[in-house]
Amino acid sequence: MEVQYMKVNGKEVQFPEGTTVSQILDNYKIDRNRVVVEIDMKIVDESEYDTYIPDKEAMVELIAFVGGG
Repeated sequence: MEVQYMKVNGKEVQFPEGTTVSQILDNYKIDRNRVVVEIDMKIVDESEYDTYIPDKEAMVELIAFVGGG
């Protein structure tokens, strides 16, 4: 299986080719209900997480919401 390189939150990482946004979130153990995913400066709708496959060398930003008071 081939790998693809992309930047996640500014760090170069590799994933198997064909990795979806959901699989990236699972890898980082991030709750999909508490995150916004931006790929190449475009927000990915949560309904697309299971099917959206970032391009090779994509720039992925995972922006997690933190509660507090």
